[in-house]
Amino acid sequence: PTPTAPEPDEAAEATIEVEEEGSKLFSDLDGHWAAANINKLVVKGVITGYPDGQFKPENHITRAEFATVVIKAYQLQTPSGKVFNDTANHWARDYIATAAGAGLVNGYNATEFGPDDLITREQMAVMIVKVKQLKGTAFRITFTDAADIAAWAQESVATAIENNLITGYPDNTFRPKGQATRAEAVTLVVKSF
Repeated sequence: PTPTAPEPDEAAEATIEVEEEGSKLFSDLDGHWAAANINKLVVKGVITGYPDGQFKPENHITRAEFATVVIKAYQLQTPSGKVFNDTANHWARDYIATAAGAGLVNGYNATEFGPDDLITREQMAVMIVKVKQLKGTAFRITFTDAADIAAWAQESVATAIENNLITGYPDNTFRPKGQATRAEAVTLVVKSF
């Protein structure tokens, strides 16, 4: 018998259609450098846009928001971790507790996490290296502001750079204390898969 062509998979077609329509989900992503990465995580339900139909890729992202994105992206479900005093009534309490339980985040101290503080690039690098369980190496950071990277983040930043998860800027800076944008955060998570 001659084999016949398989019937198209309806689920695959639906996925393709959703992804193609994803580029039209937000009015502010046309031509944006991170549009494809943003659409990938939106389609997966990891992150959403705003009620006004925009994603606002250049807005900054908080520590709570980034922890939530990482937990959702990696579908982590661990025994509940530490609930900090400042996260007890926070919308992201369970995500932060899961991240703490998985060893991805620490607070500023035993009682404070700073969920609404804007996350820095070095903090994001540490979380991603931890979730990926990447081992540090002797990679040397050559950015002109490498000395500005906190001692607790240096190995993770070097590991993230070496693994092409995060990059610097055209002026040869890393800007470790720089507040990350939603676009940068999403791109880091997508690159980590």
